Amino acid sequence: MRVTRNRISREDGVAAVEFAIILPVLALILFGVLEFGRVWSQYQLYQGAAREGARCAAVASTSDCNILTEIDQSAAPFDPQDPIDVQLLGGGGARPDGCEDADVGEDVQVSWDQPLEINIPFWKNVTVTPTVKAVFRCEGGGAA
Repeated sequence: MRVTRNRISREDGVAAVEFAIILPVLALILFGVLEFGRVWSQYQLYQGAAREGARCAAVASTSDCNILTEIDQSAAPFDPQDPIDVQLLGGGGARPDGCEDADVGEDVQVSWDQPLEINIPFWKNVTVTPTVKAVFRCEGGGAA
């Protein structure tokens, strides 16, 4: 009778079985957090690139900067999705070359839709497409 009780009450290997059951869940959580952080960092980089492009568009009448070049350089090593829309808010319409002298005080917006891929191992890949945009006020040369 004593031998039977010892066999029934033994718990050898229980920890290994529990670990095998919980490991996939822990792995999904860990890789999900890491992947979300990577995608968020990439999104923030694109936001900074949009601000650089909008700043360039805002001073276009007094500067020789190129809006698309500024965006591409600021977004390196990633590539912003085309088309990039540069427009004057308040009914001014599209302004691919940025603000003009007559636009001083108006808002100029740089925006584009940027697909971002979330790749979590053992899970379906997801693509989200936020609109990346930045707004600056047009500046002019004025009198020095």
